[in-house]
Amino acid sequence: MTYRQENPGMSKIRQGFCKAEAHQLLKSAWVESPDEIDLESIAFKAGELLIEDGGLDNSEGRLVTTDEGGGTIRVKHGLHPGRRRFTIAHEIGHYILHPKKRLNHSDSVTNFRIWNEPSEEAEANLFAAELLMPEFLFKKLMTKNAPSLKFIDEIASVFNTSTMATAFQYTVYSKEPVALVVSVDGKVRWRVQSATFSPTIKLGQLHPYTGAAEIFAGKAGDTNGLVGTPASAWLPFEDTESDLKEDSRLLTSYGCVISMLWLDDDL
Repeated sequence: MTYRQENPGMSKIRQGFCKAEAHQLLKSAWVESPDEIDLESIAFKAGELLIEDGGLDNSEGRLVTTDEGGGTIRVKHGLHPGRRRFTIAHEIGHYILHPKKRLNHSDSVTNFRIWNEPSEEAEANLFAAELLMPEFLFKKLMTKNAPSLKFIDEIASVFNTSTMATAFQYTVYSKEPVALVVSVDGKVRWRVQSATFSPTIKLGQLHPYTGAAEIFAGKAGDTNGLVGTPASAWLPFEDTESDLKEDSRLLTSYGCVISMLWLDDDL
């Protein structure tokens, strides 16, 4: 995956391994189009895993297996279809990538916000994104449309996936200078940038001039599309004349704000 590695603890080799394992599973299921990504059959092929809904109060998903083989992926009742599919794919990822932890593993909503850390949760998220939106299918839908959350929604509707996971895949594979930023409690939690996006986005407290900061301040729940934002509010330089394009949205269920940033002109 050709994106900026914000945490050197997760090596490119490990990232490539997660991606390759997802592709191998799709290959074994003869997947050739988005509508052929049938998670029930894929879960059974992965390890005779059955999928059940309900029975969870404090978790989004749970993987329970036995020493004899087989097991159950349980998903919280009432999840949005895209999140439900991502939760299932995440648990399949744990089963494939982390075999020593197969007995009883639960995932809270916080685990699905972890992407840029050297952790098993980040690996399971990377695996899930590639299982649901593999490179060989995803890139076919990446047109010259302006990078925006509206366009992300259009792609998500094709794969039946969550907004956050779809935005991540778009940023990973985009040739445009784009970045995805996830903020929690008014602070940048993590960010991922395409290979053509430079310099690196600032961490820490959000600048009050960003659309994301205004959402946390209660002024809006969405920027309603791409808006101009002072580049210096996101990037570490003093140029106050240049703008970048920002599209931010509150994801209530995840307790965070996601921002799609686009450098549509050279700064």
